[in-house]
Amino acid sequence: MEMTALQIIHRHIRRFLAVVAVTHFGGLSMAAQHTLQLTRAGQPEASIVIAPEASRVARFAALELRNHVAEISGVELPIVDDRDDAVGTPILVGDSSATHALGLANDDFESQEYLIRFTPDTIVLMGRDKVKPGVPTMDFIADTGAARTWPSVWDEQGTLYAVYDFLRDYCGVRWFNPTDTGTVCPSVQTLEVTGDEVRRKPFMWYRGGLAATHLAERIQWGGGLWRQGTPQGEKYMEMGYPRIYGAHESANVRNQLVRAQNRLFMLRHKAGGEMAPCNHSFYDYYQRFWDRSDPNFESYHPEYFAKGYEGEEPPQMCYTDEGFIHQLVSDIRDYFDHGGYQKRLRGIGSPGYKWGKNYFALEPMDNPAFCKCENCRSQYELDRPRAEQHSTYWFRFVNRIAREIEESHPDKKITTLAYMTHEGLPRDVKLEDNVIVYFCISANRMPYSPALDRQMELLKKWHENEDVAMSLWLYNTFPLEIANNGKFYAFPGFFAHALDKQFKTFEDYGINGIFHCGFNGEVANYLCYRFMDTPDADVDKLLDDYFSTFYGPAGNAIRNFYALVEQRYCDAECYPRQGDKAYSGHQNVRIAWDYLGTPDVMAKLREYMAEARAAAVTPEQKARVALWDQGVYQYMKAGHESYRERMSAPIPEVTATRVPSANGDPEKVEWNEAAVFVDKMYDRGSETPVPFKVDGRVCHDGEYLYIELVDHCDPEKLTVSPQISCYDDWEIMFARQRAQPFRQYLVGPTALKKGISYCEDNWRQGVSAEEYTDPAFGLKAASDTSGTAWILRLAFPLDQMLDKPVKPGDTIYGNLIRVRGPALNKPFGPKFGIESWVSYMTVKEVDRAGAITLAE
Repeated sequence: MEMTALQIIHRHIRRFLAVVAVTHFGGLSMAAQHTLQLTRAGQPEASIVIAPEASRVARFAALELRNHVAEISGVELPIVDDRDDAVGTPILVGDSSATHALGLANDDFESQEYLIRFTPDTIVLMGRDKVKPGVPTMDFIADTGAARTWPSVWDEQGTLYAVYDFLRDYCGVRWFNPTDTGTVCPSVQTLEVTGDEVRRKPFMWYRGGLAATHLAERIQWGGGLWRQGTPQGEKYMEMGYPRIYGAHESANVRNQLVRAQNRLFMLRHKAGGEMAPCNHSFYDYYQRFWDRSDPNFESYHPEYFAKGYEGEEPPQMCYTDEGFIHQLVSDIRDYFDHGGYQKRLRGIGSPGYKWGKNYFALEPMDNPAFCKCENCRSQYELDRPRAEQHSTYWFRFVNRIAREIEESHPDKKITTLAYMTHEGLPRDVKLEDNVIVYFCISANRMPYSPALDRQMELLKKWHENEDVAMSLWLYNTFPLEIANNGKFYAFPGFFAHALDKQFKTFEDYGINGIFHCGFNGEVANYLCYRFMDTPDADVDKLLDDYFSTFYGPAGNAIRNFYALVEQRYCDAECYPRQGDKAYSGHQNVRIAWDYLGTPDVMAKLREYMAEARAAAVTPEQKARVALWDQGVYQYMKAGHESYRERMSAPIPEVTATRVPSANGDPEKVEWNEAAVFVDKMYDRGSETPVPFKVDGRVCHDGEYLYIELVDHCDPEKLTVSPQISCYDDWEIMFARQRAQPFRQYLVGPTALKKGISYCEDNWRQGVSAEEYTDPAFGLKAASDTSGTAWILRLAFPLDQMLDKPVKPGDTIYGNLIRVRGPALNKPFGPKFGIESWVSYMTVKEVDRAGAITLAE
């Protein structure tokens, strides 16, 4: 996105003020520089001074300082609680009588603010801290409960921030990743530091999300790029955390301690800040007011829920229902008055201040199936783009709640998302001052895609047109999340320079809070943390430091490896075109290894990897290169090789027999004359048959293509969704070739059905059949769940089933996907099962589609 002249001026003004006021990273100084020694010739020349009644944060900070200095110099600085007992230079850590004598006290600092001060004879490291006693224990490997003595990432911990900046910027310490070799300390006997004064706070006040809550420590969980639980991922974990794996045999203890070690990494990067996550917030209402069998049920209030979904669990609330609004306002006030949620409920509502002490989240369920009552429907704007059709409706509701809370709790805030069909600006609605909007950039890790440009334009409109506090929700788990769900190997989503560009925009817009929907990739993790703290940091200097400091003489080869992958992943020219437009969708297995990870690219990466192995000198450098090899290169190598196997695997072919006319009624077909074409299904993205019995037949009568599918499951355990997906359903893909355009048909256990087209109309993706004909392109469905199996019979009109009519004698291409809900799939694997007629296939893929020839 191009910056305006005014934005450029504003950025330079901010940077100038930051240099004058903060004097960080060795910049211009308004005060005299002072040089002090911490150690000399292997002897201590300084003491760490804390108060006798020092807080847990200050004591933890003192231990971190002492341990890192010892790692650098081999010298342990003494920790004393009286300045008079200090040997050499006193380093004042946290609030104490010694800092009071200098006119510095804990209460003088703003939230998250901290200070590094050099005087001729003293160093001060302090900031705003949570005043809570405690004696932290650092040896978490020997004492498995040690991490419980550490500060939370959500505690005020300005002193800890000061210590970490001091260690990084003045002592040369780097924390590149959380593994055993992820910390780099210089090695000197005499440690001398020079500085003046830094007083600042992190740029972003909220640095959270799934990488800083109860999943706080699952950075790189599973091992580099490998899926958690794979042998290759486990090997990475053993290589990355040998101290833990060598000390403990229990998998549970290992997991607990890996999380502790990863949490330490996060503390060192100032993760957390003020707790204010935002997420879908009404799932507990089903327990309380819908499901009479739930132990948390209070009373039955169907009026609270979306209308128009009779006979099913409604997918949403009715956001105009006065009873629901009254209940919600009462719940929010109770949350603020009595310590957050009082009991554990389904989904988001865990006990305590889930949304933070000063915030409450409002966000509908994760679907666009809103209420069909007249009060709600009259506010939908279906003439607007899909991302804006429910914006006015939703933000009117948010405002209604925000006004009520403003009256009773004027110091509290309401958070909400700009997401899915309420991503755009509302019309004629000025949001209340106590509302914070988290704009969801689902394409933030898709720099090749026009979808990112569209979202950044919407974000710009929010910035320019709505006077409201803005934060973000970012999706850094892509493309791995897509690959893991589809069970294929992704081409890694390295995007350092695109990430830098985004953070510069966030800084220009004054956005200072981020909810990360997970983290993925050690370089991106590192840069995200650095940019949340200092978004105007130079990305190339950070990368130079990362690769040269971490890998030593092997750094050049690893950086070249990274740069090639980054270029391939981010460059739109490396992706297939969609007509005259750039590719806009998520990565799939064909894009990963036909377009991005080509044989030439993989050969070059193999060369870089060999150079890195040969160049590493020290044991630490060799271990780091080995981790990159195992966590990145071996993953990519496996992906490339498995794709070649995938494309050489057999693809089924079947002839649809011609039967007497059934006039489009699937119940009147002579099924005994139909061709058998399904006798087993494969686990998504693999050649592994699933342990479920499924039969399928296919035929046609010259007017309709008929398919019968029999799943020998317990129909009582089928889960019905009013949106059909993503619970129990069949999803059928048809195309005239093994490429886009294609059509997807979804049918659920109640015969609810819909059709979706891909790439038919101006290369648009995911277009509902309603824009062409009816919701399912004329598909007729009959479903029987009364017996011991789910029997589904389908009739596809040959003149409508694809974008051009199909005739007897034609060959079309297709695949059948059975999405198996949690109740049926639980004994056999993940929450949801995805099974394919064609091996190595998953949803929305047609490049290996089976051939179906209609008999003359």
